[in-house]
Amino acid sequence: MTRISRREFLGYSRWAVVTTAAGGSILAGRPGRAVAQPLTKVRFTLPWVAEGSLIHTFIARNRGFWKKRGLDVDIARGYGSLAATQALAGGQFDVGQAVTSVIVLQNIKGLPLTTIGVLGYKTTMGVGVLDDSPIRTPKDLEGKTVGWTPTSGEVPFFPVFARLAGVDQDKIKFVNMNIDVRYRAFMDKQIDAITDCAASAIPPISARGYKVRWMLYATQGIHLYESAFFTTPKMIKENPEVCQGMVDGIMEALAFSYLNPEESIDIFFKEVREAGFVAKERENVRMGSGIANFSGLAEEARVNGLGWSDPKRFSEMADLVLTYLAKGAQKPNVDELYTNRFAGRIKLTETQWVDAKKRNEEFAKFFA
Repeated sequence: MTRISRREFLGYSRWAVVTTAAGGSILAGRPGRAVAQPLTKVRFTLPWVAEGSLIHTFIARNRGFWKKRGLDVDIARGYGSLAATQALAGGQFDVGQAVTSVIVLQNIKGLPLTTIGVLGYKTTMGVGVLDDSPIRTPKDLEGKTVGWTPTSGEVPFFPVFARLAGVDQDKIKFVNMNIDVRYRAFMDKQIDAITDCAASAIPPISARGYKVRWMLYATQGIHLYESAFFTTPKMIKENPEVCQGMVDGIMEALAFSYLNPEESIDIFFKEVREAGFVAKERENVRMGSGIANFSGLAEEARVNGLGWSDPKRFSEMADLVLTYLAKGAQKPNVDELYTNRFAGRIKLTETQWVDAKKRNEEFAKFFA
């Protein structure tokens, strides 16, 4: 990582809180200062491929929300939250985004990871079936074939879902598939169901004319945060200014996407040209970003600012992991799992919050 001194950084990172129609209450640096300064290189990993639920990342780059904070961010695609957390802990990346409960799970298993900003507060983890499927309840999965991607964030928590729903997991045939093969096999009815996060799976399938029903893990009492920014304790200690800039930049991008959904989609297609600007792909991105936005518009963020997290929720996630997935492991201190040190500096006004909720209310149905 290219380093700049604290004095140089602070020279152009003394933020002033301003409110704009586009981005809510955001942080703006002193005009003209950042341009002359060297940028700090940051290696960032997505949890998955570029898609609508990750639109904020590309807004942050396109709108210069990271650059004006002195950061030159290289965005790499991911191969699932499990893979992303392992790669970052192994030193391949500086900051990443992943399913929050996976970050907690990996921490308990010994990886040095800490959440630095929550992006989604309502999980969309679950099992998807086509609308005309005879599978109506989780119990109906017994005797059926389910496709999943082993490195995906929802996979470790399927046994918890199955146990709480009274499903005998041994009676289900699981097929390991990559994302493209899995979706196609699902639509062609080569498999009976898939596991995934609805924010990732429903948009590309629905945009191609297939109706999907989703059995959320949350219906069995598994209430998890959806996704978050994370890094290592070492990064937090040695590069706190970079962590602050990364969180502020992505939260400013979130605020922008909440209030400017159509322009946000335009930005996505400018940044991700391989996505293909056609009607079905635009609807795919619109749905993915809308579901993610609804997940982010939670009371924690309204009251405390974007990215803020409730320590009680992290304690509960740790308890769930210890109960079902890591029996015998020691529960870490909650402050090892997350920090609010960098979160909450960007906050929508009450008027903007109401506007954002209204713009994204059609996506509430995916959380029912």
